[in-house]
Amino acid sequence: MNRSESEIPLVSADGRLTREHGHALRNIFSTILANAAMVCEELEATGQVHRRLERIMEACHRGEELVHHIRRSGSAQAPSSQPQAGEMPGRTMPPGCVLVVDDEKDIVAIISRYLNKDGLAVHGMTDSRLALERVRANPFAFDLLLTDCDMPFLSGPALCRGVHEVRPDLPVLMVTGYDRHISPEHLSDLGVGALLTKPLNRQALLAAVHRLLTP
Repeated sequence: MNRSESEIPLVSADGRLTREHGHALRNIFSTILANAAMVCEELEATGQVHRRLERIMEACHRGEELVHHIRRSGSAQAPSSQPQAGEMPGRTMPPGCVLVVDDEKDIVAIISRYLNKDGLAVHGMTDSRLALERVRANPFAFDLLLTDCDMPFLSGPALCRGVHEVRPDLPVLMVTGYDRHISPEHLSDLGVGALLTKPLNRQALLAAVHRLLTP
């Protein structure tokens, strides 16, 4: 399980931000953004409250983009407003149901929101053991497994092996909390079709899901 953002020091020993800080900041922006958007939808907020929530969401979008740009290039220059790789304006997802498994509830909520917005049905779970039981009970209930790599009790790789015992052809998208090298051979052995690093970029996530769901 990843350390919570509250456990990460504000600065490193030499006073600089680290890759771990970038990871924590991106998760903070993503969590605020997802919850503000859900408040808008669930409460049908109107008037000034709605405008304030929209401003919060716009600020979080800018924060996400800036942190992503700094982590990639090491520069604080504002990122381009052009669509990023994998972003397809007007694109609609193929129909399907995705099983999302992550021991962090906020991550499940954010991923579920992204996929729901693109027309996919989502079943989110925070206990990988129960997720495996769910697939064993009905192997063809889902069209894609999206799973975290590092989870308590049953890791992502172990979940993949268990799922493929009953549904060998189920596509898998794996996400991991920190930059790490996992060989293509190991991913292939697990039946993983794509690997993404947290904090997740929305466009990259949707592009990977679209690719794995397209025959």
